[in-house]
Amino acid sequence: MMADENESKPKGAKSSDIQAHLDALLSEDDWSSLPTRQSQEKKARRELKLPRRLRETFAEEPEDSVAESFEPAVESEPILFPYERGAILSATALTVLAGVLIYLMSPLSQVNHYKVVGSESLSKKAVLDAAQLKTGQPLLTTLHQADYFSKMAAQRNPQISGLKFELVSDNTIEIKVNEIVKVGYVKADTHYYPILENGKMLTSAEADQPVGGLPLYDNFTSVADLKLVLAEFGKLPLALRRSVSEIVWSPTKQNNQRLELYMNDGNEVLISANDLASKLKYYPAMAASLDNKTGIADLQVGAYFTPYGQ
Repeated sequence: MMADENESKPKGAKSSDIQAHLDALLSEDDWSSLPTRQSQEKKARRELKLPRRLRETFAEEPEDSVAESFEPAVESEPILFPYERGAILSATALTVLAGVLIYLMSPLSQVNHYKVVGSESLSKKAVLDAAQLKTGQPLLTTLHQADYFSKMAAQRNPQISGLKFELVSDNTIEIKVNEIVKVGYVKADTHYYPILENGKMLTSAEADQPVGGLPLYDNFTSVADLKLVLAEFGKLPLALRRSVSEIVWSPTKQNNQRLELYMNDGNEVLISANDLASKLKYYPAMAASLDNKTGIADLQVGAYFTPYGQ
């Protein structure tokens, strides 16, 4: 019995020591700050009390996007300030203006050559003088005022009906002349005056005799009849017009518009005034088939040739 009691005492002593040590530890202030199982359970219960919508929002939205949403918007700074843009625009405008001025003062902006086409009897000099055109004039201005130069040429030269301008190279302008051609001469007193296809007589170009191979108009008593013949004759090619030496108005009872044409090859042609342009163009082929015979070619109705002396 004594032995058993002695053996139990040390055990009792050890249990009391352990309890005392635990009490001392629990009384320390540091342990009060440590999270306990009970405090963690309370925190979990508080979180469960949050509304489901808020829990889902905080659970789905990543932290980066939340942080970005609260970042203030930063406006991009302008590349150029207003005064800088104004300075660049002013410099550009001055550069363009300087380029234009340099071009206008350079030979590239001037007319170096005029090419005159479409003229039958007018020389290049006559056309340019009538329009008052000279080399060295501003190229763009000349083209822009083409109508002005055309009207001036028509006023100064009755043989010019109009001019058309076209730029054919960098410094060359082509001028196409719409010419009122000469179709012959009329005699007044002892002088011969050129007459145009529109019936106008060139009183300033009188001559002692017809020149240029153009015919003389004779025996006309009506201005209307003369203008009709002039208009018809002006439609013929130049070579054919120059093959006629004289046109005589010689109406008959059968044909009150009959004309007698005296040709340079020695033949005579009878033709109606209103058929002059449409029928006389066949004469060269007829003359070529005559084997150098001369006579009268009647083109009034059909085409007949009667040698002289028959």
